[in-house]
Amino acid sequence: MGVRGLESFIRENRTSMTKTISLPTIDDSTSSSLTDSSNDDGRIPIIVDAWGVIFKLYLDTLPWTSGGEYLRYYKLIKRLVNAWRSVRLEPTFVFDGAAPPEKHQTILSRASEKLLSCQLFYTTSIPSRSSPSFSKNKVVLPFFASHTFTYALHRLGVKTHFVPTGEADGVCVSMAEKVGGYVFGRDSDFVILMGRTERVRGYVPIDMLNWIEGPSNNNTDQPPGARANGSEQDSFRPVHNGRRNMNGPTSNFMNKQSSLIPSSTLKNPTLVITYIPSQALRHRLRIPSTHLPLFASLCGTDYIPPSIAVQLYENHLTSFQKIEKAARILREQLYSPSNNATSNGKRKSDNPGDQVVELVRRVIKKLCVYPFDTQQSLDETVDLIIEAALQYSLPSNVDDCCATYPFCGELDLTLGCQTPISLGVEAEDEPDSLKKEEREVSGKEEYSKAQKMGLVGTITHGWLYPDRMYQWQVLEDLSGPCLKASDGAKGIRRKAWMIADEGLGGLRFSRNEVVDDKMDLDNVGTQAQEEKELRDLLGVPSSETYSEIEGVASDDTTLVEQVAPTFTRPIREMTEYLRQGSTAKIIASPLTLPPVQPLFPGELPICLKPIEERLKIYLESLHSNTEGIRSLPVSLQPLVSLVRFCVIDASRRSTGKTDHNKWRREEVVAVLRAMIGTYTLWKRELHSEELPKDKAKGEGRNEEEGGRLYPMLETRSANLIAQLGSVWSDVQLLAQALLLLPESINPTSNRSHHPASPEDNGSEIGTTHLIPFIFFSGVTLHSLLAKIEPTQNYWKWTEEEERVFESCWNALIDGLEEYGEFIVGLNNPHHKIVSAEIKPQSMNGNFRQEEIEGDGRAKKHKRKKRTKSPLGVNANVGRFGVLEGMLE
Repeated sequence: MGVRGLESFIRENRTSMTKTISLPTIDDSTSSSLTDSSNDDGRIPIIVDAWGVIFKLYLDTLPWTSGGEYLRYYKLIKRLVNAWRSVRLEPTFVFDGAAPPEKHQTILSRASEKLLSCQLFYTTSIPSRSSPSFSKNKVVLPFFASHTFTYALHRLGVKTHFVPTGEADGVCVSMAEKVGGYVFGRDSDFVILMGRTERVRGYVPIDMLNWIEGPSNNNTDQPPGARANGSEQDSFRPVHNGRRNMNGPTSNFMNKQSSLIPSSTLKNPTLVITYIPSQALRHRLRIPSTHLPLFASLCGTDYIPPSIAVQLYENHLTSFQKIEKAARILREQLYSPSNNATSNGKRKSDNPGDQVVELVRRVIKKLCVYPFDTQQSLDETVDLIIEAALQYSLPSNVDDCCATYPFCGELDLTLGCQTPISLGVEAEDEPDSLKKEEREVSGKEEYSKAQKMGLVGTITHGWLYPDRMYQWQVLEDLSGPCLKASDGAKGIRRKAWMIADEGLGGLRFSRNEVVDDKMDLDNVGTQAQEEKELRDLLGVPSSETYSEIEGVASDDTTLVEQVAPTFTRPIREMTEYLRQGSTAKIIASPLTLPPVQPLFPGELPICLKPIEERLKIYLESLHSNTEGIRSLPVSLQPLVSLVRFCVIDASRRSTGKTDHNKWRREEVVAVLRAMIGTYTLWKRELHSEELPKDKAKGEGRNEEEGGRLYPMLETRSANLIAQLGSVWSDVQLLAQALLLLPESINPTSNRSHHPASPEDNGSEIGTTHLIPFIFFSGVTLHSLLAKIEPTQNYWKWTEEEERVFESCWNALIDGLEEYGEFIVGLNNPHHKIVSAEIKPQSMNGNFRQEEIEGDGRAKKHKRKKRTKSPLGVNANVGRFGVLEGMLE
């Protein structure tokens, strides 16, 4: 949600509506004692709307066009949390749930904007779209950015809360009211929601947080926000808000800075927080806090159609003027004498609901630019305004009702929680029923545990709204078919929903009424006998040929009305919203599920079977249940099975004699090499977190990888990376349904499986099916697909990586010959990868890289370089060059 124009209104009234505090960095000894989240002494709680931070932190620092830089993003998240904790801020991140049906059109509109971004990417020249300045406004956030964010928070021990359905705004304010903290986010609705609170300290907009150079940390006993004595408090302090010079010689490297993280150049970072107190808007507008939701609805929210705003406000009014007009008219109607009496002098209705309707009707009549055509249109507008205002109600309780929440029925207002404890059913009352439901409850409990950790968000969405499944848009070429619509991708999703439907005891499918016109013969005979007895009792002979109505009758005439029995049957299909063909239009596409197969008594659903059986089902769904892949470490199986599935699926999508969709051998080699190298970097990073601080690498060095962030984004490479991302999002859904939870999400448990010792540096991470981002780096993929060696500081390709590559390659091609030539050039002689297939960077594309550097030196000498002409090595190019050559 968001109130239209309110953000601009607050920015223009920043002086009168905001307050500022400064939080200096505490010393290392105190900071080390605050790393344990169980000790909250001296901390300032701040409730964070997670999605705003996810977007800003990624887009401020990393490129979105490459497909995803998740290891760099992971390190940025660690810097963010550690920096906030160093100034005594203890964050709790709250995540949105499944969007309600009222926001369906809004979601489709945003999805269409993403498609336009994809279209712009593929229609722009390669040097232009590879530059850092390409399309800063319309972006496609990489799919696994939120998953990486959640994974990092769990590794750092940060508190999280995942809302199953609806937006997190109300939950954030309720949690801040409970702990007496700040609310941090990117939504002007927080100003409305906290108007009726008492303990919320204020709302901190995401762009009103900056780091400055503070005084030297000589006195650590000062309270947070206190200024130091001396001349330093009057000295100049530079503010680092993330805006850096992008025209320097290293603009292609990781030098952008987000305002959420302190710059490495600050010796004594101090966090300056500008916040809006909970009562600031009410005092500024002179409106009671109880009427702020109505004020927001009059200004316009996501639940109010834009056509209503056109009728209520003049076109020439600015956002600031619209806010002032709505507040002024609402004040007039609240405090005018007519508010207590009707026009004919009679008292108004004592019903509060009628009073609200009457107030809204009067305000709308005063606001509207031209009158409504009919009374019905006015009443419909009044209803919309009231319904939108009701969205600002705060949840009374943010805790879970039972161990199976939200799959217990609590979210259904007509049912409520259906667990035996909530229903007051004792175990001895209905033992057979409880035994029958025991399997479903156990499956729901496991899914509920994973949902509380944010690991099965898509499954939760599908259980709540199977009729509205929005497929996350990847950076795919709109001139080609939709990647999500392929038979292979649909087969993976169908398998995932079948498993989830079984484990949850059924999804909330819509139901249709079915008439059972096939009656049992015994029932027909029984009804005929009862009919004969009733005729004899009433004295109506069976040979009677007249009736009161029709005047005729026969033996088939009955005195009892026969009603065909009816029952409801679920419509077992998921409604997915996909891109249609080769267009930019989003349509609804049904994904039909087969009939449910009943389980035998005592049989467990698939999601609760032993891990070995679930891993086997995972591999079978990806055409990868081979001896070679099963022999790989479990952490590498998702990597090889994904690439294998992409190769098979692309080959099956190739039609006729063309093999344009098929993968080339050198492309498979480059992708495998990039993902294995990225996985090795992740292993080193996770292993370093488990080492003692004195043995770990320097944190500053470990955070900055260096290397190019903006390689040349070739169309063929972008298409391959889009296919990898699209398939991996579907495969991750399958891992959610199978509950293949990662062990490494908890550092303590990971340490128990893999001891943190120098000899254990090569140990595997464990199951990686739900965290596939540890294999993915768009920059590395683009570089190796272009046969350019990556330039990260920690990128290494040793004999160990070569050995892993050989194992993965042999497992990938195992059995592919049985299906035909899926990989173009597969039977070519294999040779060493590093020496022959990957060239040093100096041998490839220097001219193109200098074009996109943004470096003044490169532009200065750009004229000295000329593109080679196909006419010859020294041939002149251009119109006059050709004429000159003819004269010679």
